[in-house]
Amino acid sequence: MGNRLIGYGSYLPERIVNNFDLEKMVDTSDEWIVQRTGMRERHFARDDESVVDMATIAAARALENAGITINDIDMVIVATTTPELDFPSVGVQVLGRLGATNNAPAFDVRGACTGYIYALHCARAFFTAGMHQRIMLIGAEKMSRFIDWSDRSTAVLFGDGAGALIFEHSSSSYSGIIDTVVMSDGGEFEMLHGTPDHHIIMNGPETYKKAVSLMPQAANYIMEHAGITADNVDWIVPHQANLRIIQSGAQRLGFPLEKILVTVDKHANTSGASGVLALSYAFDNNIIKRGQLVLYPAFGSGLTWGAALIRV
Repeated sequence: MGNRLIGYGSYLPERIVNNFDLEKMVDTSDEWIVQRTGMRERHFARDDESVVDMATIAAARALENAGITINDIDMVIVATTTPELDFPSVGVQVLGRLGATNNAPAFDVRGACTGYIYALHCARAFFTAGMHQRIMLIGAEKMSRFIDWSDRSTAVLFGDGAGALIFEHSSSSYSGIIDTVVMSDGGEFEMLHGTPDHHIIMNGPETYKKAVSLMPQAANYIMEHAGITADNVDWIVPHQANLRIIQSGAQRLGFPLEKILVTVDKHANTSGASGVLALSYAFDNNIIKRGQLVLYPAFGSGLTWGAALIRV
């Protein structure tokens, strides 16, 4: 039993922080940031703006885009690593904010930057089992809460935002979420992890090596499993971690750069919201067209990595 994409929506906080702003906040420069990351600006949420706030706006916009109401959704899955509350889940809070009365289940997944792939993986399984009709998948992060301004190597990397996609059951097995793969290696968690005081610890060189190896590995697995080649894929929408990682991964996969969607210069790294924000940007700007085949690889803390194949 297949599925199809019926709606999308996104939200970026109003405050835009560019590299020149960061020069006043941390020992860095626009040139240093652009050369090492490709990032030029990012959005920061207000202090009183929560992950639930951002997720709710993105969800409402996705519902409007799909032309349905929240009670037409029978499951919500949220990818987030930065919730303000340990419980209840962001998903449940979003349903409450939107006035849902149909008792749909909701839960969060914590796969860090790979979180949205994990959410897609879960949704695909539920559709395959024939258990749900319409599933909303939200990626929402407030990474600015975790910035350590004394560490210039990580302070410049992250941004905030939320995006949502809505899929519904379809008789076609080659539309919507076609295939997914997710993996992890807990033995490597010290390479990239958060601390109890909400800071990010990252071994940059080792993280780079793993990312440029494991994201292409997951992408190749998906293509082999689906029986396709790079020529069949219209777009790669990689996790927007770093432009150098994206370019290196594209080279390893043999994809021309004009088929790689890049928004890291505009949004920076928004962790679990990265890929869905990039897709929303592409839809809004008529870059990716309906019916095209999209490959979405990601890598994150855990270590976690994976990929999804989606016909939009």
